[in-house]
Amino acid sequence: MKKIILTSMLFGIISFSSAFAEDFTLTQSIKWTMGGEIESASGTRKGVTVDGAYIDSRGHKGIIVCIGTMGEVFKADCHLKDQDGDLIYADALRQGVDGVAKMLGGTGKYKNVFADCVYQIANSNKEASLGLVTMQCSTQ
Repeated sequence: MKKIILTSMLFGIISFSSAFAEDFTLTQSIKWTMGGEIESASGTRKGVTVDGAYIDSRGHKGIIVCIGTMGEVFKADCHLKDQDGDLIYADALRQGVDGVAKMLGGTGKYKNVFADCVYQIANSNKEASLGLVTMQCSTQ
């Protein structure tokens, strides 16, 4: 009887863990605003803020805000706020068109959710400072 209970508990834990281990996609429509500029040992750095909206393949949608720097490499810290007010904390790194991002937990339903993502600038209008970003993510 103990084996049956232990096996049932183990199966429940594995099922619960795999329910949160999933791949998902995320699409963002963004607008960026350039800020100040400085010279550094690694070249010119420009401040940038990014604001936009997102929707993902799990049915979540909301707003995204990032603050970062641009130069040879784009680096930013971001948060995504969903329709329930829960936040995902993320960082982004990009050189060229393709980039990587990490989701680093958050609040509410995202408290213990971590994911590795790759993203692409699917389309952009530099004159209008607008872009469309697609991400493919895998939870850890």
